[in-house]
Amino acid sequence: MVHTIKQHVMPQWVLRNFRSDDTALAEKGKQRVWCHTVYLDENKQNVIKEFPLPISSVGVAKSCFSLIDAETGELFDIEQELSEYELRTSTVFNGFIRNQDFSSLLRVGEAGNSLEAVVNFMTIQMVLNLHNPQHKYGGKELFFSSLMKGLEENFLEVKAAINGMPDYVLELYGPEFSRKIVRVSNSTSDKSQVCKVLFVLFVLAESKGLPILVKSLSVLRDHLFGNIYIEGVYHTGYSFDSIESRPVFAIGPNVFSKSIDGELIYLPIAHNWAFGFSVRKKKFYNSELIIYSANPANLNLATDNQIKLFKVSHDFIDNIVGHVLMGAVGNSNTIYTPHECADVDRYLAMQGENEDFFYKPTHPERVI
Repeated sequence: MVHTIKQHVMPQWVLRNFRSDDTALAEKGKQRVWCHTVYLDENKQNVIKEFPLPISSVGVAKSCFSLIDAETGELFDIEQELSEYELRTSTVFNGFIRNQDFSSLLRVGEAGNSLEAVVNFMTIQMVLNLHNPQHKYGGKELFFSSLMKGLEENFLEVKAAINGMPDYVLELYGPEFSRKIVRVSNSTSDKSQVCKVLFVLFVLAESKGLPILVKSLSVLRDHLFGNIYIEGVYHTGYSFDSIESRPVFAIGPNVFSKSIDGELIYLPIAHNWAFGFSVRKKKFYNSELIIYSANPANLNLATDNQIKLFKVSHDFIDNIVGHVLMGAVGNSNTIYTPHECADVDRYLAMQGENEDFFYKPTHPERVI
């Protein structure tokens, strides 16, 4: 397989869910996203710089997971393994965005259930985007080093175990993944680089339910999202293909963010959809889901007594959008969105023209 120099740590399929309005109907390879970055000027005032960037150029790290092959001396990478993970995950998210199949989030007893895929996605993307050059989080290198500490300290033992994997593990891994993980462990690259790539491979393998030597994903996932509970699914009221003036969700390199008050974790999955979670507050999992939409008529939800649908005002949605936006900016100073600042100004100007449209109902009204 050809060595990939530019590796996307922010998947392109994620960014396409936040494509700029002017490229909404363009071919995948020609779509863009607005990148907003907040800086402090010499007077310590916030300054927003915005650029419309080709999605193919966003969240790219050069030779991030590249290694030197011990036998040939040639460079190789784990692009194939990352691509396979992205394909699995995008299929789950497309079920939410395109098919509005949210009831799958309640089937937590099934192996590989969609909630597990969502939580794995948040955890894995947090790890991968530590290598995103547009991620402005100041301690990202130190944080990633802390994640790898145990692997680096026990590298020789891990390497020996990989080279001596029993047949049943090789069979579970399959020939391609087995060869790749052995090839990585024996690479002549610096130990820190080898451990970084091994760490990511272990995380990807664990996300598929494969046996691994170092359970990094589950430990990190449980630390971040233990006792997770879906407090709400939020729909702006507009379709995925909409380009009119409207509220839109933005996403940052970390993909998830905390609300301003720290009570909820938000995950925007497209410009018109977001999840809201609480962690460690409830001892049980959802028996039902609540969906909030500014225009329920634009939804095509299957009749399900486990789903409650509420009509809410644009003001209600704007509040959620604000929490998502501030959380993303606070974490990394960078967001990806369909809108430039002028689009936001146009939308806000409309709110005074038709107050009933934007501010009613004053309280959520149940539809289903």
